Amino acid sequence: MKSSRFVSSATLAIAGVLSAASAGAQVAESPLKFDGAARIRFEHLDWNPDRKGTFEFDTVRLGYTYDDGKFISSGRERFYHYSTRQTGADEGASLLMNEYLWAGLKFSDKSEFHVGEDLMPFGALKYASHNFFESMAYYAGFEDTYALGIKYLRKDGGFSTMLGFFPSDGGHMLGAADNMSVLDGYDSLRYSNHLMKTYGREERNTFVGRLAYEFGLGGGKSEIGVSVLTGQLAATKSELSSGRRNAQAIHYTGEFGNFGVKLETISYRNKFSGNGSVDGNWWSACNDDCVIIGSYGFTNRMAAKGNIDIVSLSYKIPGSIGPFSNFRVYNDWSQLRKSASGYEKSTQNVTGIEFGTGGWWIMLDYAIGKNQPYLSPVYGDALAAGGSSNTTGRRFNASIGYYF
Repeated sequence: MKSSRFVSSATLAIAGVLSAASAGAQVAESPLKFDGAARIRFEHLDWNPDRKGTFEFDTVRLGYTYDDGKFISSGRERFYHYSTRQTGADEGASLLMNEYLWAGLKFSDKSEFHVGEDLMPFGALKYASHNFFESMAYYAGFEDTYALGIKYLRKDGGFSTMLGFFPSDGGHMLGAADNMSVLDGYDSLRYSNHLMKTYGREERNTFVGRLAYEFGLGGGKSEIGVSVLTGQLAATKSELSSGRRNAQAIHYTGEFGNFGVKLETISYRNKFSGNGSVDGNWWSACNDDCVIIGSYGFTNRMAAKGNIDIVSLSYKIPGSIGPFSNFRVYNDWSQLRKSASGYEKSTQNVTGIEFGTGGWWIMLDYAIGKNQPYLSPVYGDALAAGGSSNTTGRRFNASIGYYF
């Protein structure tokens, strides 16, 4: 009954936003616009007998943008449901997660100032990948990652500068769930991956700087850039000592006609003395080689120090097939190289195609993962020490969504 009430409330909220969106659409040139999506997926996990050839609900998301030429704002909320096949328990769970919510000003020189939960300006933006699962950088908290603070953006010719200061990682702002018994704490009810304060670590007072330059090359357009991140790694449990978190990235993206490429390398370090976490609901305490990171209600142990490498190639196929068009094929490869002795690499390679018709968008992905918590049989320790055997998995995923 509790799950039913939660779903009913979410349905009413969604209906209300859709009604508002319809009303807003009738106002010509309104600075306020609504958007949303509803997605399902078909999946086949070769290591899980309960998830071979199953359909699952993926997400409903609702958002808005506001831009009157001076004042700007944007936000998005997501509703997600885990079936018992996904939780691996006798019960499922429904949850709400805030993806972002910010407001700001646009200046006459086209620069912008934002306040709120916003995308951290780090690496290849917005994504360093094309596929449904993103790259290893997402699972480490360096791709498609949001935090609470202020951000400044400006362009000067080919140069773009982005500066951000985030006193908080945002926590589980506007997050809720109907059944916490199958999830790992309220702090994990978030869209992007961050260190978990319930396990003794919290990201605070993080400064991020990104400088990029766009230029023409080989008849196409390219961007090369560098990013730096540094901040406090606060201890939220008396048993642990505070420390610092640092990361650097170099990226290159290019488009040459229909061909696209994204290259990125990231180095990150969580520096502290003593253990990396305390005992928690799911995991025992980490030593000094790992920390606990989480999102979507789930958590994982992760190497405290490492390097991430990304190579993404894509090609847009001209023309259409029946009602379908905008075809793009891609291959996204990435790896997490861990600094701790004895920790095995985590890798993933996703080959796929995406296309659409009208408001519909479809992504077909075939993924091979090794020591990857969602693409291989290894969970919990996948991003840290890794497994000792049976560490590689294969997963097919078809994401079918309607966007409006």
